[in-house]
Amino acid sequence: MVTLEELEAIRLVDLLELQQQEAALYVGVSRKAFWNDLRSGRKKVASALVYGLGIRIEGGSYLLREGGTETSPSPGLEPEGKARMDDQVRLLELEMEVIEERLRRIRSRMEALGLEAR
Repeated sequence: MVTLEELEAIRLVDLLELQQQEAALYVGVSRKAFWNDLRSGRKKVASALVYGLGIRIEGGSYLLREGGTETSPSPGLEPEGKARMDDQVRLLELEMEVIEERLRRIRSRMEALGLEAR
């Protein structure tokens, strides 16, 4: 079983290519806690791939997007609102930083090769 926290850690670092420190900041945990989730999740996914096992994702309180169903939130949790929107804005900002860094690297390589950016 891969937890939602482990899945999110894998998504942020391996898919969106954020640095661990940035990803830890985004999810609001310490870098060490984030690293533990990332390492544990990667090990579970690798084991499933190598040994041909299924991957089950469980845990937490969440909403599925685009017509999905809502899970029961834990007692005391507020419904989606401003905090959720703030999180989405922060993620978009992090994604933009990643894209800008990639563009800087590409431009630098192009300059080293004597090519012009279009």
